[in-house]
Order: sequence, then C-alpha cells, then structure tokens
Amino acid sequence: MKSITKVPLKIIELETSIKLLEFLKRNNTIDDGIYNFCINKLLNKIEFEKQKQDDQYIDDLNNYKLLT
Repeated sequence: MKSITKVPLKIIELETSIKLLEFLKRNNTIDDGIYNFCINKLLNKIEFEKQKQDDQYIDDLNNYKLLT
C-alpha cells in the first residue's frame, strides 16, 4: 500500500508565494532587498506551520481544503 504525504494548505500557499517572488525577481520587478525580506518572512512562516503539526492537526481535513 502506498503512503500518501499530506501537505497542509497554508504551506502550499506559502510555497506558491515564494515561487511568485522568484518570478518577480527574475523579471526585475522587485529588488534584492525586498525579495530577501519577503523570502525570510515566508520561510519563518513555513517553519512555524511545520512545528505546529501534530497528529490532531494532520488528521483534520479542514487543513487540506482548497478554497476557490
């Protein structure tokens, strides 16, 4: 049986924000200072989200719903 890795929605949103910032930096829309500041803030939020994951958090399906 395959093991399914669950990734909470907040982490996916934060990683998507990082990808957007990388795109903006490549197109010279934002400068290095703003890029580094935003990336550091997002990385800290990702680490915080990973730390608060426990069995109850992982089993709660509301953490995995995508809002459209």
